[in-house]
Amino acid sequence: MSERQVQLVVTSRDVSISAEPDSEVLRYPGICVVHVEDGRPVERTWVPLGASPTFADDEALIATWRAALQWRQACA
Repeated sequence: MSERQVQLVVTSRDVSISAEPDSEVLRYPGICVVHVEDGRPVERTWVPLGASPTFADDEALIATWRAALQWRQACA
């Protein structure tokens, strides 16, 4: 039987404005919900985390976290 874990990782995502080598890069903070099976990450879902999160932002994170916990329990 496999061992499943769920991790929350505070991280950021870099997005380039264009394909040019010297283009401006924007950094977006967020939380990555990582599904880990038998010690290996098998899925990652990134949820944006702004300086002033909205109710919708909170609900998106809760829904993602809940789905990850259900995935973990499905193995038990």
